[in-house]
Amino acid sequence: MTAFLRTALFTLLLLVPMAAHAQQAKFDDKAKAEIERIIHDYLVENPEVLVKAFEELERRHDDAKLAQTRAALAEHAKALYSDPGDYVAGNPEGDVTIVEFFDYRCGYCKRSFQPLMDFVKKDGNVRLVLKEFPILGPASLEAAKAAMAARKQGRYMEMHSALYTHKGDLDSAAIDAIAKKAGLDVAKMRKDMEDPAFADQVSRNYALAQALGIDGTPAFVAGGAVFPGMADEDRLEQMVANARGG
Repeated sequence: MTAFLRTALFTLLLLVPMAAHAQQAKFDDKAKAEIERIIHDYLVENPEVLVKAFEELERRHDDAKLAQTRAALAEHAKALYSDPGDYVAGNPEGDVTIVEFFDYRCGYCKRSFQPLMDFVKKDGNVRLVLKEFPILGPASLEAAKAAMAARKQGRYMEMHSALYTHKGDLDSAAIDAIAKKAGLDVAKMRKDMEDPAFADQVSRNYALAQALGIDGTPAFVAGGAVFPGMADEDRLEQMVANARGG
């Protein structure tokens, strides 16, 4: 039984005696007791009625949530898919777009990185939009700005990959060492990181994530749906198959 189903069941069990109590003005104690007994006996003897009712309630809840998500994705489509501040990897003309919200210090993002890169390369027809979403503190923001600054040197993916595959936490010294290893001019990178456009980009990504109900990393968007959590090859195949109508 899902958390939603348990909550609904608990609510009903509270409401049944409350409903009976509300009838006190209309029924005497004997009638009230009989009503409570009938309700109790029926639910005990026919528990499948409750299960079916709550399954239907949960289905409607999920359908409503999906419709709400799709409406939000449609409303914010331009910001989601066509923000010039985002780096686009994979096939820019791909028939399917995957958008990833990520943080370089997120363990699940790190574990998703190679499966995602391998999948995009293997498929050959996926457009991958990378959205810097540094939510794990100042070091995450610094790493995101470093990656965005690397783009000015034409080495975004090199820095992106190096940050993801780095072992250990990220601080300023580690970020500089990673940048040097990725072939960047570190002094230029540090200067470029001060560009206010990068802070604005991150702020836009925060606002977009909030509008879409995304509050963790990684989170993927594909085919009009949001997929929170780590992604492996099987999950990526499901995302793309759904997006392609399969």
